[in-house]
Amino acid sequence: MRKLLLFLLLFPLVTPAQIQKNLVSFGQPDSIYSDILKEKRQLWIYSPGVDTTYFEKPSFPVLYVLDGDGHFASLYTMMQQLSHNGNTAMPQMIIVGITNTNRMRDLTPTADPKMPGSGGSEQFTSFLEKELLPYIDSKYPTAPYRIFSGHSLGGLMVVNTLIHHPGLFNAYIASDPSIFWNDSRILTSVDSLLEHQDFKNKRFYLAIAHTMNRNLDTFQVRKDNAMGSLHTSAILQLAEKLRKHSGNHLNWSYKYYDNDYHNSIPFIAQYDGLRFFFREHWFPTYLYPDNSNADSLRTLIVDYYKALSKDMGYAVRPYEWEFNQLGYYHLSQKNYAKSRLFFELNIEYFPKSYNTYDSMGDYYLQTGDSAKAVSYWKQSLAVRFEPRVQEKVQHVASATR
Repeated sequence: MRKLLLFLLLFPLVTPAQIQKNLVSFGQPDSIYSDILKEKRQLWIYSPGVDTTYFEKPSFPVLYVLDGDGHFASLYTMMQQLSHNGNTAMPQMIIVGITNTNRMRDLTPTADPKMPGSGGSEQFTSFLEKELLPYIDSKYPTAPYRIFSGHSLGGLMVVNTLIHHPGLFNAYIASDPSIFWNDSRILTSVDSLLEHQDFKNKRFYLAIAHTMNRNLDTFQVRKDNAMGSLHTSAILQLAEKLRKHSGNHLNWSYKYYDNDYHNSIPFIAQYDGLRFFFREHWFPTYLYPDNSNADSLRTLIVDYYKALSKDMGYAVRPYEWEFNQLGYYHLSQKNYAKSRLFFELNIEYFPKSYNTYDSMGDYYLQTGDSAKAVSYWKQSLAVRFEPRVQEKVQHVASATR
């Protein structure tokens, strides 16, 4: 029984593992050849679609997930639910699912003599740092905010990266990590690393499943030698060490899920972890369409993005297409103050977008100021020449002769 539990803790579920997996329709396949690992690595990618014909190229935080093919679909669905249709619980994100070639080799920080070929996580980390992260940044519209998520051995890899290479990512999710690996060797260096490093602006979420005997509590488990108890006890020891070194500025949280087991926890752990990281992201979008004062709404929006940028550590902007739609919505409703507000904010946040000036021109045309309309259309043309915008200028010019 102990060998069976060890297998379940170290290896992903094997039910469909022998069946060829197809990439789900909302993602796209990608790959990178690693000179460091001497192999081709398959990736599952989701990148939010934006029509850059009209809008400035955006940027999105990036969620890197180990055992990517196993968690890709649920993370995409979660992100869609919490970042669309007025829900601002989290931002739209790029998801990078990292699939496995040799899981035992890549995700274990030390070599266990009982597990030949293990202990290659430093080499895998080098692949992440020198090859994968630069590749994703060069090909996709990334913002300077990275999240690293892993479960089981993947969670062990996340913890090892946090304490040894904290600069690689901004936030880390370890879902029921296999801290017990190689007689919990990783715990021997945790105290020193947590004490002597500054984790300012780093976030960490630790999820602990109920892997031990149900008759035990979190104190009794430390005296039990069953495999599940060793697994849980090692994670609890990690949590104690994190509490002990509270002066290192690490912003962290953990939760013990007494109704979830090792293989049921990843979904809820990733949900809770992402909500923890983006707890300041929520915005009352229901105020957008109502008739509240435009000046008050401007203050609310500007203050919100200033605070969010400070919290995230980079300049966070609204979605240009969203404010563009809101501007035209209020224009159609003759809510001119609010229409102008959203068009003006878009110009302030996206001064290099031709669309923002074009839209402002449409606003002034409808409100009866053709001279200002032409002025904004000419600013739009100065950013990027578009025949349809030039036609507007010519049409107004001919109408005023």
